[in-house]
Amino acid sequence: MGRRKNFDEQAVINAAIAVFSEHGYTGTDVGLVCERANIGRSSFYNTFDSLDSLFLRALRDYTARGISAREELRTGTAPAPRLIMHRLGGELAKQCEDEARVGCLSANTAAELGREVDAVCAILDPDHQAWLESYRFVLERGQVEGHIRSELDAKVHAQLLSSVLAGLRIAARVMPADSVQSQATAFVEGLCTRKGLRALHDHTASHTYGRNSPGHLIATESSAQ
Repeated sequence: MGRRKNFDEQAVINAAIAVFSEHGYTGTDVGLVCERANIGRSSFYNTFDSLDSLFLRALRDYTARGISAREELRTGTAPAPRLIMHRLGGELAKQCEDEARVGCLSANTAAELGREVDAVCAILDPDHQAWLESYRFVLERGQVEGHIRSELDAKVHAQLLSSVLAGLRIAARVMPADSVQSQATAFVEGLCTRKGLRALHDHTASHTYGRNSPGHLIATESSAQ
């Protein structure tokens, strides 16, 4: 009979996400994870085969958290520019509020490992593709509604949106928050028609969005109009 666990396995995975996000794959060892999760090495190895195994589990868990966010993005009733700004500016604001500013595990892992590890690509590639499809959906909806410039290639700009977010996540680790938000706002404004710009900056529109709801525009000095 196996030993009974005296710790929450999910709590260890959450701790691993935090440690891998902060130190990277190559900068993390079992000791760091055990210290963050407050467990002993014997408990760690009784539950997880290896640090590599835990890393893949942490990455799968982290990417799965995006499923509900993508659904909110696709079903949000706000104008497309506000939905995009919520995704781009909201994620960056959240990162900048964190004193460590470790950012996104997926983006950090892609920057560190590239396509060196097949098992990592098998997790990140479908997640990335799912985000691209959601971005393209919102952009095309915005074009139909007259908020996003019709001459833009929605597929290409979905890819560009993903790249801008990944790049700003890395930059946000050291860049002032207002500068990060200014760049995010400038990018979204570049997608917009005049009608889209009004929708993006109209804080008196009939829609009311909470901070955690799709379409909420993150208020910054650069975006407040």
